[in-house]
Amino acid sequence: VGSMLDVLTAKADESETNAVLLGNVVSAGVRVAKAAVVERKTVIADFIDRVLISAKATPSYSSVRDMQAFLELIGSEFDQTFRPTISRMLVRSPEAVLPTCLWLLQAVGRDNIDLAPMYLEALAEPLAGTQLRSANESVRRAAAQLLAYLGDTPKTQEDAERAADIITRPLTLGRYTQTEQRTAAYNLLSSVRAGPGNGWASSAVILTALLKMTGKETQEAPVNALFAAIGAHFGVLIGQQNVERAECAAVIKTFVEAAQKGLALPDRSAVVRQAWAADAIGEPLWAWADAGADSESPLVRDYVQPLLVTLAAIAEKATAAPLAVGGGTLGAHVGLALALRLRPSGVDVDALAKHAANGDKSLVMWDKVFHKCSRRAECVWLLRCAEALFASGCSDKRLADPVMWIACRMPGATLETVRAAIDA
Repeated sequence: VGSMLDVLTAKADESETNAVLLGNVVSAGVRVAKAAVVERKTVIADFIDRVLISAKATPSYSSVRDMQAFLELIGSEFDQTFRPTISRMLVRSPEAVLPTCLWLLQAVGRDNIDLAPMYLEALAEPLAGTQLRSANESVRRAAAQLLAYLGDTPKTQEDAERAADIITRPLTLGRYTQTEQRTAAYNLLSSVRAGPGNGWASSAVILTALLKMTGKETQEAPVNALFAAIGAHFGVLIGQQNVERAECAAVIKTFVEAAQKGLALPDRSAVVRQAWAADAIGEPLWAWADAGADSESPLVRDYVQPLLVTLAAIAEKATAAPLAVGGGTLGAHVGLALALRLRPSGVDVDALAKHAANGDKSLVMWDKVFHKCSRRAECVWLLRCAEALFASGCSDKRLADPVMWIACRMPGATLETVRAAIDA
């Protein structure tokens, strides 16, 4: 084992092929000749540093992942061993080193060592402040993947808040000047979560930052990405274990105030208004209901109920003339589905259901309404309306019409989708 390691790490014969062979020899050596591997630990680390991390082009996935046994062996030494070269290569050749860095960190494992120091001190700021602003789409995508992987490594409230502040600062300071850059940032922030027990701390900081951006986006792609991220972190804050925290309550209150203004936007801002209804409010509340929401909780009484009343009013207004709703019926469908599901006080839910279902011009069953549903969000919320109406006792056979239409026409519909709709 020792002889093979000496041959494969020789500077005169460095190659990616040697990296694959080296990884296999090390993997076997750790099991049968660990002393030989430990004795050459510095030499092997230098090889990884020169051949894989400092490569001008991204090495193959297998050549990196095959080093897993060695990376697990050095454990906590990973940071001090490889951080200097990774930091240098992020400046010199980010398109080459970003995938390599992600694969190395995945190989060493978040459970094996604490990656939070490396994330906070060396990676978060350059990735969020520089790489996500790159004109190269592959660099932006790789940076986002690496940030998402490291997002839950902070283990304390202080580190979670610090990390969230670092990765949102370029956004709030206006450093993402291109639409593609901001969209990538929103998509990233949607998936970032802090470690167990600290998710609320990270989400509170991120949601506060995202709310500052709601009046600055008008194009559909960044709007959808922004409000999906807002909904994701609002959903974290309304979790049963988080809502009683004063810090969470303050951010939720700010969210509700902003959401009420968003739902009142004029028709010329229909894209933003619908994103507020469906992505920022509807999705987290629907998931919250699926998780067994307590309709009598202080959260519902103080924060959620006002939003549900506003959305129900939008739905009630739309039942009179569905086709006259500016910007489409998505907001009305969100309001109807949530009202039927959560039954907020202050709303005559049974009357709303009757108005939405009855007549030839039903908000749910009129073909001129559901034939206009083309985007996935529109399809999903119309199906939820049909589901909620059926659960509330509606036995009108016309409920099958929008269900089957959407099942066959919804973007991404599969044979399983159709079968599920038939069963429903």
